[in-house]
Amino acid sequence: MIVIQINASYLNVSLQVGDTVYARGTAFQTGAKDAQQTSVGSNIQASVPPTSGVNMVGLLRKITKQGNLIQLTIDDALSSYIVKDNDFIMFSKHDQSTGDVIGYYAQAKFVNDSKEKAEIFSVGSEVIINSK
Repeated sequence: MIVIQINASYLNVSLQVGDTVYARGTAFQTGAKDAQQTSVGSNIQASVPPTSGVNMVGLLRKITKQGNLIQLTIDDALSSYIVKDNDFIMFSKHDQSTGDVIGYYAQAKFVNDSKEKAEIFSVGSEVIINSK
């Protein structure tokens, strides 16, 4: 188990025990080729993490709030990633048995008010019922 302490006045209200927590580094690397480059003096620096991609930290087991201090207790048994200061912390909701994302939905309405002929090439969706 690891504990991540966050000093913040706001915590995303959908974060719950059982969610999968991820981290990504935010450290600057000098000379990296990236679309988000900033010029600092004569050096070009880009906001590119020292490691590539998003790293799974583990499953959230406990959330403790005391004022602006938030502690996340995470079961990191399935991960070898070590969270660093200034990492960007994020989470997702997954069905642990299937790996499918849960808890989100979308609704779409297609309207054609044109006098011209129009066709929809394709509309697709995957639905997983998870609230029975």
